[in-house]
Amino acid sequence: MTPRQQEKLYEKSYAKELVSIAQGDYETAVYLLDGMKKSLIRSENLFYLAQQSIEKSLKAVLCAWDRPIPMVHDLGILVAKLPDASNPQFGYEISRLNEFATTRRYEEGRMILEIDEAEDTLILAILVLNWALDQVSSR
Repeated sequence: MTPRQQEKLYEKSYAKELVSIAQGDYETAVYLLDGMKKSLIRSENLFYLAQQSIEKSLKAVLCAWDRPIPMVHDLGILVAKLPDASNPQFGYEISRLNEFATTRRYEEGRMILEIDEAEDTLILAILVLNWALDQVSSR
């Protein structure tokens, strides 16, 4: 598959739907924080949903800017595709969450996931989500 075949262009209106789905993923991740604190959930799920919220937020911005969307889970690739004028308040550091959309979805308990890491991840996710909401609403 060529790189062009790995990217798709969507109607700009789809950006609002993507950002809405990103909000739902974020809200679910927040809900899971309480379960993580009580050791009632699989902690990886919180990080996975935070990663998904960020991924969909970035894809929503690309869509709003009328840019092709790479069909990948790699947040670094998505950041690299952002238009310079979008001025994100974050960078490639969000790539640390990539593993939760790939290998970590199929592993449990190998890495100790701390509550403060989860809270920091949720702060990053809401930062990206709010930025994406601004980008989408201004386009």
